[in-house]
Amino acid sequence: MSLSIAQLYRQDENKYKLDLLAGRQGLSRDVAWVQVMEDADYGTFLRPHAFIFTTGLASPGDPHWLENFVDALLAADAAGLVVNTGKYLLPSDITEALKERCEEAAFPIFTMPWEVRLADITQSFLSALFLTNREEYRAITAWKEFLFGVQGSSVLTELALTGWQEEGPYTALVLAGADGDVDFLADSKSFLNGLDQPYFIFPYKDTIVLLQQGTLPAALVAWLKGHDRLVTGQGLTAPDLKTLPDSCRQGQQALVWARLHQQSWCYFGALGAYALFFSQPDDRVLRVLHDRALGALLAYDESHRSSLYETLEAYLCHDGSLKGTAAQLYTHRNTVAYRIHKAEKLIPYDLADWEQRFTVFLACHIHRYFSLLEK
Repeated sequence: MSLSIAQLYRQDENKYKLDLLAGRQGLSRDVAWVQVMEDADYGTFLRPHAFIFTTGLASPGDPHWLENFVDALLAADAAGLVVNTGKYLLPSDITEALKERCEEAAFPIFTMPWEVRLADITQSFLSALFLTNREEYRAITAWKEFLFGVQGSSVLTELALTGWQEEGPYTALVLAGADGDVDFLADSKSFLNGLDQPYFIFPYKDTIVLLQQGTLPAALVAWLKGHDRLVTGQGLTAPDLKTLPDSCRQGQQALVWARLHQQSWCYFGALGAYALFFSQPDDRVLRVLHDRALGALLAYDESHRSSLYETLEAYLCHDGSLKGTAAQLYTHRNTVAYRIHKAEKLIPYDLADWEQRFTVFLACHIHRYFSLLEK
């Protein structure tokens, strides 16, 4: 949930007579705060995404004051600027060069006539911001209860009030690596507002959950992949709201995989057999298959400090090739043959039978899966 400059601009049919001069592409910017500011030096204390009002009180005698003021706001990652014209500054003080600068930076700059009281518009905008934040808090509470707690009808009703109807499609993304970027949430909202596609984004533990209505926009995928340290797990597309918790859980599991394999993006549907493992409500069946196939072998390795399991897994990955296994393990071919012969005595399956070999290979993947869960 976000309060954008466009929403503030349109509220009450622009009763405060704002006139947009440049920076239309930035109207989707998220507004985190509303503030009156007259000193450019104060820019270093600004909160990111603040929407600024100024009368130009400090401008007389300095023809470059407004240019320097805008530069300070851009450096502070402000959302936009409203210039209260008529006493200290005139509309003509906003030069074509300055408009071009704001246009290039997608930084909305408005004028507002002097007769409009700053106290009225700032109070109105701050009230809108307060209401948005309160609604967002309620929505975040409902989403957390729905996705990670008990799914009650009252929660679905709460979500329906925010525009999330039962019919999908919906997709869940779980993001990590942006915890050191205090502006990431606000920047994300600004970008998502520009896509004009319903979404909801909120922090959860050490991650950020992004819920997207409709198909996943290609522009969003490219934008997220453009963040160096960001890691994204994508769940399967949910056909309706009731299955969205499954998509969110899959996104969390895909994120685990991506982190361990040093990938920036992982789609749950691309995990192959591991998607089936993650989808099990409990691991009892997997544990039985794993222990029956590999239990004695792993116990032998542990007690004898040997590497029969490592050799067997490599052997199966190379489709029974002694040469390929030896090359991977930097071990003599005869040593590999000896270890495989010994391993065959510890597993209750015949590796010469393709179906039984598949069962053992599947057990090796389950062993990897259990190792993932321990990390």
